[in-house]
Amino acid sequence: MIPLETSEVVASHIAGGAVDDVVPAVLDSRTVLMAFELDATEHARRLDRSVGPLRSRGLLHALWTLPEGLAWPMSGLDRLDALTLEREGDGFVVMERDAVVRVYRPAGRVLAVALAGRRLVDAVAVASQFPPIFRRYAIAAKVARTDPDAIAAARTVGIGAAIADPDGLRVLGKAEPAHVGVPGVYRWWVAEVAYRSWLQTNAH
Repeated sequence: MIPLETSEVVASHIAGGAVDDVVPAVLDSRTVLMAFELDATEHARRLDRSVGPLRSRGLLHALWTLPEGLAWPMSGLDRLDALTLEREGDGFVVMERDAVVRVYRPAGRVLAVALAGRRLVDAVAVASQFPPIFRRYAIAAKVARTDPDAIAAARTVGIGAAIADPDGLRVLGKAEPAHVGVPGVYRWWVAEVAYRSWLQTNAH
């Protein structure tokens, strides 16, 4: 894991510094640092409604089928999605007579993810498994003789590479810009994971 005391340095490299916070999180069973940009409006709405991070993938997929802010007939929904919204949707949808309105928005967006490993080659291999919907960085704790190969592999798939040493973060290759668009529902899920960690990190 990347030490949190280096998070400001990590943020400046993996997301250009334009983030609310860099938070540790577990994404797809991997411990990472996420550069997270909070949606202040959605955060305020959730505080007002006492709604926390969305934790159910089933609910997230059901929400994904709905347009934001428009009444959608329940009869037009998949049966399982309709049941999920009725059971778990409080605070994320408004139930009307025969329709449902999605009020949910992602609590923010993840701009970049940094994954650490003992060797850069291992960190690159794991980071490449994440979709390029955010900037991806592989960070090693020490120099290894396989670093040139790792840097070349990282460049091929658009992953940034760096070594964390006592003097800070030594960037060996920059990450390519994130791809926008699909897979949107996964992007929502990643944002909720980051939001959960952001709330824990900023708890008073």
